[in-house]
Amino acid sequence: MSLKKPSAAINVYNTDAASQPTFFQGQFQSDQIVRDPLISGYSFVKWLSVPDWVTKEYPQFKALTEKNLRAFGGLNDIDLQTFAIQEGFSQSENQFAGGAQMFQGFTMSHREYSGSPIRNAYRHWVTGVRDPVTNIARYPKDYGVEYSAKNHTGQLLYVQTRPDADNVNNGKIIEFACLYTMVMPTRIHYGHHNFTAGTNDGTELEQQFIGVPHISPAVDDLAVEQIKAIYPFMTGGEFKKA
Repeated sequence: MSLKKPSAAINVYNTDAASQPTFFQGQFQSDQIVRDPLISGYSFVKWLSVPDWVTKEYPQFKALTEKNLRAFGGLNDIDLQTFAIQEGFSQSENQFAGGAQMFQGFTMSHREYSGSPIRNAYRHWVTGVRDPVTNIARYPKDYGVEYSAKNHTGQLLYVQTRPDADNVNNGKIIEFACLYTMVMPTRIHYGHHNFTAGTNDGTELEQQFIGVPHISPAVDDLAVEQIKAIYPFMTGGEFKKA
């Protein structure tokens, strides 16, 4: 194949690229490269708010959970529900649009450390909302805070970027973003303390949350700003002796 100079009219980020006559001609157009594949593995979370009575006892909670993210789950496809109407002598069936429902909740996995800082922080949050023995909310009396959902829930931003994750001044690095509001953990982990002889492994905790998801261009814009604050990325050659 003789290589041709890439056409200036074809832009990698041009949404009309598929309409170009050279988009597909039976083989990958390596001289054009009008599209890049979506590459996973570059995802981050940023707490936008956490109850003050949680961070008062665990001031490193945000950093420890954001920078210790091992996995994020709970994103699901959204299906449009339909309903059928039968009409005519043959009772032929026709489908009409019904409703669509957003997914709810999510999970985050963290590596646990000696002393259980992850478990203890989430336990403090959960038991503050409902003590498992008395079923009473503890934080209002313990911290002098009015009982309200706004005082015991938080907000979390989940962001997936392109591989050039530290290219923070380029808004195009955002592949996906979802803002969760009314976030609250729903589990206290103890099961990982069970014992099996001959097993000596590290531990990861999968923490369950409830939360209301929001996906929109406005959330993408928020992600562009927040990604700048998630990590002070270190690149090759920047290592300095402490």
